[in-house]
Amino acid sequence: MGKKETQPKNEGTILKEEHQIMDQVEALKARILKIQADVPCLKESVALSSLLQKLYEIREGLNQLEKVLLQTHLKCSISPGIQVPGPVILALSRLSERRHGAIIVMAHEDNLEDLLQGGTDVNAPISVPLLENLFFPGSPLHDGAVVIKDARIQKAGVLLPLAPHSAEIDRLGLATRHRAALGLSRTSDALVIVVSEEKGWISMALKDHLYPNLGTFALLESLGSPRKGSDDP
Repeated sequence: MGKKETQPKNEGTILKEEHQIMDQVEALKARILKIQADVPCLKESVALSSLLQKLYEIREGLNQLEKVLLQTHLKCSISPGIQVPGPVILALSRLSERRHGAIIVMAHEDNLEDLLQGGTDVNAPISVPLLENLFFPGSPLHDGAVVIKDARIQKAGVLLPLAPHSAEIDRLGLATRHRAALGLSRTSDALVIVVSEEKGWISMALKDHLYPNLGTFALLESLGSPRKGSDDP
């Protein structure tokens, strides 16, 4: 007999699983508080090992649930008209590994001319080496954004409108690039992808929302494989 096909989880099932996990977390909190009251030194408690293991399992479950919800949300939010070529994803992955800061604007339908400042015309095909060179630390254009439209790098070294400081950005320790990405996403339909030079995080801003620390996996799942159309040497 063949393997039974796994049915995709609907929103109700995902929310039910989330509530179940949160109930387990609350129950564990109560157990830990009771042990703290009964045993002055947790190291002497034989229950500590099993509690820590259970907490680890719940944390892993929450991480997986967050990943599923994030992927679903991104796939629903990103317009099919926004194409992120494979070389862009591959370049982002490499920039992240090296912690070279970067900000890439994937223009969609809105005219961005009145929202952007400065920059240098590039008008070149997208390639991994070109993107890596543009964002290489110390290069003349590395602090600005690269704008991509119609599968070509239109401009580099562009300044974007900054969003005001927010508690979330400050809490995550994010900097000017993320404020710039969020600022443009508030006033246009562009997708803005950021690499943090401090943390190496890959984040995205879209429709006035910031999605921090997605990682390469999330990019591949949401935007496609870097091997498609890649011209990596």
